[in-house]
Amino acid sequence: MTIKNFISLIFVALTLLASNIYASDKPIKHIIIEDITSNEEAVKVFTETTQQLKAKTKLDSTEMNEIHVITYSLEKAVAYFSENTVGEQKDTAIKMAEVVEMIHLGSENNRSEETAQSLEQYFVLADDFATKF
Repeated sequence: MTIKNFISLIFVALTLLASNIYASDKPIKHIIIEDITSNEEAVKVFTETTQQLKAKTKLDSTEMNEIHVITYSLEKAVAYFSENTVGEQKDTAIKMAEVVEMIHLGSENNRSEETAQSLEQYFVLADDFATKF
């Protein structure tokens, strides 16, 4: 391999790596979780994951990774509510789904400030939603 080919190979590798890092406005499916099929399960997952998120206060890289993983389960619970509630509860569930997606993306990309803002917004919605179980 010539030095020119080696440099070209390194350039291609770095370009691919950079495109993966900076083109992450869409979530990457790292974890496959089955859909939630009952209200009881949705409430349990919703309650547990919300408590787990509330315990994250440092928002360092370790916690951001943990938040990212938590959002996979939370997304399933919120999706269940979005599909199986009506009226104001459905509207709130849809808003929560949007905010949880922002938490997912922010934590996945280690954007602690954005994630903190989204978490604040989520907790307001979640606390209101939980009072109507």
